[in-house]
Amino acid sequence: MKPLRLLPLFAIATLLALMMAVALLMARRGAPALGAHIAFALGVMPLILAAMSYFVPVLTRGPGAAVAGWLPPLLALGGGGIAVAAFAIHYSNLAISLAALLAISAAFAVGAWTLTRARRMIGRRHPGMDWYLAALGMLLLALFAVMAMPVFPEQRAQLRVFHLHANLLGFVGLTALGTLQVLLPTCIGKADPDAACRLRADIKWVTGACLMISIGAASLLPTVLAGTAPLIAVAGAVIYLAIVLRVLCAWWTRFRGDLFTSHGAAPSLLAATVGLFCLLILGLLHGWGYLSGRASIVGFVVAFLLPLVSGAMAQLLPVWLRPGVQAAWHAELRYRLCRWGGVRGFALLLTGLGLAIVF
Repeated sequence: MKPLRLLPLFAIATLLALMMAVALLMARRGAPALGAHIAFALGVMPLILAAMSYFVPVLTRGPGAAVAGWLPPLLALGGGGIAVAAFAIHYSNLAISLAALLAISAAFAVGAWTLTRARRMIGRRHPGMDWYLAALGMLLLALFAVMAMPVFPEQRAQLRVFHLHANLLGFVGLTALGTLQVLLPTCIGKADPDAACRLRADIKWVTGACLMISIGAASLLPTVLAGTAPLIAVAGAVIYLAIVLRVLCAWWTRFRGDLFTSHGAAPSLLAATVGLFCLLILGLLHGWGYLSGRASIVGFVVAFLLPLVSGAMAQLLPVWLRPGVQAAWHAELRYRLCRWGGVRGFALLLTGLGLAIVF
């Protein structure tokens, strides 16, 4: 089984899962946990792990993935399916723990494979690898929080909040920011010589910010420090915002003429990054009680994930469908997929932000 043949299927399945999740989340009587797990456990997590099997060989300048490219994403997909079934039919700690265990196995497998590839490569490894490893670390922490819920039932609510933030801003956010700083210049066809320096310098700050937000929002602190939890979360959000703003400013300085166009994948990826920046601000409003959790997740899916996945698919789908030398077929398909990409991306951004504010 060739991993690149599975990537288009994962990508299409993720788009369908995101749209289904939005429909459930917008239904006032729908279960928000079910919609969130359809989006993230069944859609985004397997796709990210599968995409790593493509990007890691590129970053390490090595051969494509074999078993490591398709087995972990399928394990994660199985875990996501169990989690969704548990929330849809009958919540069971045993089923949720089994789902988390499958996802933990998948994350460990991808992390071990990534480290093995990094050790075997010639020359200094690309800093984007550190972003993937940090993202996988945040995913593991989020999943271990799930495993801890039955053991510490009195802390279930705090562990759930930690799980949510470590997943959204940690696993998904770090993967996206690390990939976009390489992918967006590729979409434009221009180099960004400062990207590697930014990636190398920012990883420690943004990872620390993710931990601060997750721990602070969940109030998982010793009693003596419990009163500082909101301040820690806000400080983490400010640091995270500064990193995203730094990326946006770098793109504005170098690529501004190529970003605000009607067509192409780059405008959609820019819209996703702006969406992440705005949603961090809205997340602060949610923390202060001005925005519901359901509205925040709807905004995250529509304003960030949909332009991110659709823009990345438009750029990468031709390569995934026909690996190898790029020919006229690839250029034609990419042209069709990227048509109205900018309009689509910013329409999703504005729609998602609007839904998050008024929902």
